[in-house]
Amino acid sequence: MSIVDIEALAPNGDGIATSNGRRLTVPFTIPGERVRIRVVERGRAPAVVSLVEILRASPHRVTPRCRHFGLDAKPGVGPCGGCTWQHIAYPEQLRFKTQLVDRLVRGSVPDAPATLPTLAATALDQPWGYRHKVHFVFGNRGSTLTMGHYVRGSRRVIPVVECPVHDERGNAFAFCARDTFAAAGLRAAGGERGTLRSLAIRVGHRTRELMATLVVSHDRDRRVRIATRQLLERTPPTSLHVNVHDRNDAFIFGTATRHLSGSPRMREEVAGASLLMSPTAFFQTNVEAAELLVRLVVDAMSSASRVVDLYAGSGLFAIPLAAAGHEVLAVEENRIAVADGEAALKLNKSARGRCRFVARRVEAALPSLHNAEAVVLDPPREGCSASVLREVFARLKPRRATYVSCNPEALARELPRICGYGYRVDSLQPVDMFPHTAHIETVVVLQRK
Repeated sequence: MSIVDIEALAPNGDGIATSNGRRLTVPFTIPGERVRIRVVERGRAPAVVSLVEILRASPHRVTPRCRHFGLDAKPGVGPCGGCTWQHIAYPEQLRFKTQLVDRLVRGSVPDAPATLPTLAATALDQPWGYRHKVHFVFGNRGSTLTMGHYVRGSRRVIPVVECPVHDERGNAFAFCARDTFAAAGLRAAGGERGTLRSLAIRVGHRTRELMATLVVSHDRDRRVRIATRQLLERTPPTSLHVNVHDRNDAFIFGTATRHLSGSPRMREEVAGASLLMSPTAFFQTNVEAAELLVRLVVDAMSSASRVVDLYAGSGLFAIPLAAAGHEVLAVEENRIAVADGEAALKLNKSARGRCRFVARRVEAALPSLHNAEAVVLDPPREGCSASVLREVFARLKPRRATYVSCNPEALARELPRICGYGYRVDSLQPVDMFPHTAHIETVVVLQRK
């Protein structure tokens, strides 16, 4: 065992320490703390380190609310992998996120403006219940069906009895579903006669709708049909679906979805726009934070213009931009999301006729696009490819672009290239999509020089 001082935070949220000239990351620590650690696996890079004891605590250390978090997790089970920062006071979490974006971005673009303070979508004293997408995985413990999350750094399921970051309506439905499935004799996939993989629930923030999707390894188990009918009798959601996922991969959903009950899509209100979502299409987890993102993007467009929205999803930015008077071309390769966006346009009178969706990969669509006065980019976690950056900033050359990034490391890699095409960074605004984790959304406004 060793005693180390925590010097900073890594991008994944773990504390950084140095021992015998070696850089170590220590989970559940805060800069300024002195802790006792055990190096579990020295041969790995980085080494696997466990926290043994806190010798000098940070003044920002607080008692975690959830019993499954970190060092408070049940011995022999391991900590839940859902949260990493419940031990840090929430205002300090926001400050750390601002510092992280500022350090990474201004390290690669020294003349970028200072990062603005991270915006919170919840009250500072109530950063709970913010996840409007509730997701649990199923496991087996002996002959008992369990439901919970993965243990940190593993694929083992930790059974949970609470999840305070989830919307409580989603939790209530999930635990009722678990009890119904267990009473029907259902088992988790992977075990003998196992079928259940996970349960995904979308809870409407402003509409109060609830859409549930049960993910199974195959659709041949008669007990699943019986159990879902019983669930509909006990606590009917707005809509219920069964998704078949028969591959052993990290994706939540498979390709086949069966609609059992209720409306095929769920409706949500974001920044005054009505949006629709199918059970397997991507939509932001935290609707209040998504609304902050939308308002920042819309406000960045100072006057009516022709906007190209890349990686548009189901229209989170495109439809509010169209409703604000812009002419919008929304590019998205997921055809389910595109169908959701086109259906949502019928609900938004002020956006109709101003927004058009194109169901193509961004890389394939860009060469045929012209005359974009503004561009919105909301890429996946890995960021934009070099060809996308070249097409947008070297050929299209919009007067203004707004980059919505969910990965500050990818953002820091790409901004020097964007600036090299003749753009300057006007503003950097982080938004806290996921309290109690190190994940950060950053809205970057770029102006052509």
